[in-house]
Amino acid sequence: WLILRSPPLDGWHFRRQVVFKPRFIADFASHAARLIVECDGAGHGLGWAGDAERDAWLRAQGFRVLRFANDFVLRERDAVWRTVVAACGAPPPRSAKTPRRPPLKGEG
Repeated sequence: WLILRSPPLDGWHFRRQVVFKPRFIADFASHAARLIVECDGAGHGLGWAGDAERDAWLRAQGFRVLRFANDFVLRERDAVWRTVVAACGAPPPRSAKTPRRPPLKGEG
């Protein structure tokens, strides 16, 4: 979560534990970027058959899915951040209705 929250992602906003009806929950999602980020640990079982079904359903809804192993996220934080930024693409258009949030304590 800190990877998606701490460094600026060119204006992209991610939420965590996003519910997609009828039955799926994404670890992290950016609706504007149409991107899902999943972090899977050993307890989850990488390659679980249900992931393929869920990923196919999410792709049918117009989302791309990035999947990382938890240990990779912990070891290679910068690589994960760069991959997510590249997947987001160009910054989203800024709207007059959605001003930029002020920096959080310790940011900027």
